[in-house]
Formats: sequence, C-alpha cells, structure tokens
Amino acid sequence: MKTFQQYLMEMPITQFQLKGQWDPENKRKYGYSSKDIGILTNPKAVEKIHKKWNNSKNNFNFYFLRSFKTNKFAEIGEVSTEWVKENLELDIVPNMESITVIFTQNRGTEKIPMTAWALAHRLGHAIRKVKEFEIYFTKELEKDFIEILRKVYQRGSSEGMRGSYGYSDPRFNKEKDLRSLAYAVGTMKSVRERNLVNFYEFPYEIMAQYIITGKIEFNPIPKTLVLQTRMSWGRPNNITATAKINDEELKEWNEMLDGHAQKYEYYLDTIFDGLVGKIFVM
Repeated sequence: MKTFQQYLMEMPITQFQLKGQWDPENKRKYGYSSKDIGILTNPKAVEKIHKKWNNSKNNFNFYFLRSFKTNKFAEIGEVSTEWVKENLELDIVPNMESITVIFTQNRGTEKIPMTAWALAHRLGHAIRKVKEFEIYFTKELEKDFIEILRKVYQRGSSEGMRGSYGYSDPRFNKEKDLRSLAYAVGTMKSVRERNLVNFYEFPYEIMAQYIITGKIEFNPIPKTLVLQTRMSWGRPNNITATAKINDEELKEWNEMLDGHAQKYEYYLDTIFDGLVGKIFVM
C-alpha cells in the first residue's frame, strides 16, 4: 500500500516545503498571518491543499520561506538559482518538469489566508510579469470585457472606452464598470460576495478557478447590469445599465462569452507549459 507521502508525489504539487523559521516558538510572522501559519503547518490542511490542486495539468514545487530575508522581496517574478541563493540563502534547483514557486509572504490587499485557492491566486501575482501572461491573458480578458461593456451596454466610447476622470464619456468609469461586469458574470466566491479590491484582481481569480476546478465558468451576461449597489430609505436603489441589444443578440454575446472561457483555458495551458523548469518568487 502506498504511503500518503508517495501518493502526494503523484499529485500536481510534488514539493511542499517550509523553509526558514517555522518553529512553534518563533513569534515573528514575517509576512504570514496566524491563519497562514496554522494552515501551512497542519498536515490535514496541507493534504486538503494537495487534493484541491488535483485538477491542475502541470506539476508544481512550492517552498514557503519564513525569514527576515523576505521583507523586501514580494512578487519578484522569475529568478535564477543564483538569485535565490544570494538573496534568500536557499539552495533550490528547479525541477525541469515542474513550475517552482517560492512564497516569501502572504501580504496583500485581499487579506485571504493561505488556502488552496489563495495559493492559486498568489501564483498569478508571481507570474504577472511574464510577457505571455500579461498579453494573452490579463490584457486579453480586459479587452474582451471592455468590448462587452461597449457593445452590449454602450458604456464608454469606441476610442479605448474612455470615461470619467479624463475620459470622454462622463457616465463611464473604466475600472468600476469592468468590476461590475466581473461581479455579474463571475462565479467564484470572491465575486459572489462582491469582495474584489478592483477589477485587476479578477484575472487572478479566473486563473485560480481554472487551477482548482479545471474549468473557467461564467454566468450569463445580464440584461440589467448593476453598476453600484446602494440603499435609499431602507430599500435597494441600485444604479444600473440596461442592455441596448435585443434578446437574440444577447444570446449570441453569451455564446461568445462561453467561447472566451475556452480561449482563456487554452491560453493558460500554453502559458503554464512555458513556465515549466523555471523559478518564481511571490
């Protein structure tokens, strides 16, 4: 019978190692919360992370460094073994069949504990500087969502969707409208609870969904888009935008959105394959 350790080695996360000062007596957290530390040092919680990553098509080597050395290193991106040794004092050689990620902390505006989903989200921050990731995923998703805002709801102008604060259309605020659309069509918990710090965290949530579930899923584009939730005299009095197209055209746009989901999956597969054998610092 296989041991649990042997079983883990066959899963996408082939290495999951704590480096640095993880002793229970150590009071300095060095960028990790008490919840993070509780998760990462709990065998059952770690086992749960492994299982939740089971849908990933790539292998990963994860290292978690808890040290004063990490104070000035966050979201560095791709590094060499020499950089790791010089700056973090770690001897880590990348596995040529895996993507290696060194987590130096879990700071961020999202303030979410280091769960399986949070690791997938943080991975997005670690690779955000990769040219292909930026061009073929984050910017591609933004471009597609801008097109939906413009064509379905007539939000913004045709010249780059300019809006308020210097934009040509005074009704339009690019980031807020994009976030409203993300809230409408996104299906993950952070979106359902309207907890996105801004739209530019949405691509990382999409990527996390793909890693954890093996699929990107969207809700249908709504006929009425809620731009701002508010109450008036104890009753909902939301600011909304209504679709300027008929039901048949809206159906076509929803079919196109489903196609976008498949496109993003393909792009992420290609991007991840290009990261194999490399080291990234989050």
